[in-house]
Amino acid sequence: MRILGMGLCMALAAALALLAGCSGGDTADLQQRVKDLEAENQSLKQQVEKLSGEFRPLQARVDKLDEGQRLMEKTLVQARKDLEARVTDVVQQELGGRGRRLVHNVPAAPAPRPVRFEEQPYLGFDGQNVEPDVAKLLKLKSTTGILVTDVREGAPAALAGVKKNDVITSFDGADTKSFDDLKKALAGKKPGEVVAIGVLRGDEKLEQKVTIGMRRVPVED
Repeated sequence: MRILGMGLCMALAAALALLAGCSGGDTADLQQRVKDLEAENQSLKQQVEKLSGEFRPLQARVDKLDEGQRLMEKTLVQARKDLEARVTDVVQQELGGRGRRLVHNVPAAPAPRPVRFEEQPYLGFDGQNVEPDVAKLLKLKSTTGILVTDVREGAPAALAGVKKNDVITSFDGADTKSFDDLKKALAGKKPGEVVAIGVLRGDEKLEQKVTIGMRRVPVED
């Protein structure tokens, strides 16, 4: 609207400048044109004032609506925080009550049974029974006995000179064709007792002296 008013003023200024350079009938026409422009400018000013009067209440209403929206958003945020806090409290109370009920209803665990240990004679090596297929695969000179697969460092068998891949063929004068034979021969031996064991190492037959050890083994009643 201000632009229209400025345009009319510029038109009036241009008309007055033109009027200054004219005379006679042209001057009368220009004067009439100036009057018409002035009247049109006055009418436009009145319209602008009227529209401005109508705009101010609308602007005030928009400002009021914006303020109401901001207050509503703050209220929603606070309501959400309050709801989350209440939900958290309810959950904690429910879990706490359930935990107390579970603890109350669960029977007490029985006391663990005491572990009993038994001392058993100990040689300290691992092995497997020699069978024909194993003997053929490893090219052993014996198809029976106990093939030593591992000897624990510092164990009685290691101190006696028994090595991995040896084949134990006898224990304390009795043939040991399997682990069952060795267990039977070892039963009843006491720690510190020295026993002779027969060993086949490749093509060589050896006799080693082993001092029986002892280890504590947990047993079930």
